[in-house]
Amino acid sequence: MRTIFILIKKEFLQVFRSPLLLSILIVAPLAQFILFPFTADYEIKVLEIAFIDNDHSSTSRNIINDFAASKHFVSHGLIDSKKIADYMMKKDEIDFIVELPAGLEKSIMNQEQCNIAVTANAINSVKAGIGIGYVQAVLGNFMSNMAENSGAITTDLSQIVTTNIYWYNEQMNYKNIIVPGILVILVTLIGAYVTALNLVREKEIGTIEQINVTPIKKWQFLLGKTIPFWILGMMEFMVGLVLMYFIFHISVQGSVILLLGVTAIYLFVMVGLGFFISSISENQLQAMFIVFFLFIVFVLLSGLFTPTEGMPSWALHLNYLNPMSFFMDVIKQIILKGSTIHDIQKQIIILSVMAVVLNTAALIFYRDRVK
Repeated sequence: MRTIFILIKKEFLQVFRSPLLLSILIVAPLAQFILFPFTADYEIKVLEIAFIDNDHSSTSRNIINDFAASKHFVSHGLIDSKKIADYMMKKDEIDFIVELPAGLEKSIMNQEQCNIAVTANAINSVKAGIGIGYVQAVLGNFMSNMAENSGAITTDLSQIVTTNIYWYNEQMNYKNIIVPGILVILVTLIGAYVTALNLVREKEIGTIEQINVTPIKKWQFLLGKTIPFWILGMMEFMVGLVLMYFIFHISVQGSVILLLGVTAIYLFVMVGLGFFISSISENQLQAMFIVFFLFIVFVLLSGLFTPTEGMPSWALHLNYLNPMSFFMDVIKQIILKGSTIHDIQKQIIILSVMAVVLNTAALIFYRDRVK
């Protein structure tokens, strides 16, 4: 144990003596954690919209005025022709074109079906999908208000009032999702990226060869190298939880002890991965390339930006090799839902197996490479 403690002390001294490494470990992650949630906004605040009015009635004018009064839309008013509207959309001047058909007012008064064409710029599919929902909401409110004012029933749906209840995220605040997700990303980078670069750096400057000729056993070297970054990762995570509470007002609904326990397992997975990558890399450039390749795959399949339920079956099976997807699920469940250990025991078992496999593989591969 004394050998391991000496190696751990050596690693901490190296970290705190290097301003660059210290900034990568502490300053950069905290700055990203504080700034990124304010820019990665899931909400669509501004939508440019224009209208083609083929009816020229008071009803069509009232619909256009309702859109102009909505907080979600910036109205460009009437467009003379579809050709001009298409040109404006091609130039990204507008996001939506609403074409009101001739006979609109008459159809509404006679309770007949009328088709209002809505054209969306779907270059950004998320923006288009959310925007279509806003358009339908404005039109639905207009029809309901018209039915109330006239005393007529324009459609059966006008008689239905829905009350939406959102469990675990009552205000539908995107920060409740993105902030824990960013915390997962930062912990992943600290565990895998910094560990891999640190070990490869020693390989490049030749100090690792000096250690290999000492009586230090390989498993002692592994623990002495990885435990310091595991400790730093845990400290970063705990600081992140504090900042999450005081800056973003997000509190952990479940057990903090359980959350820290799963994070400890996940960090062992990441430092094991970093150690393994360093073992197969000849220099820091190779290590950086491998880490970033895996990191991009992990993030895209983690469920942070797109739900995993919508993935094809082959991607879902591939995701069983992605530790970030399991930890991301755990983070959401404990922080937002207050889940207990019984609810996440599957994820804990899988992460534990990954931690054992990766660290064992890293140790075996390192021993083979230094023989």
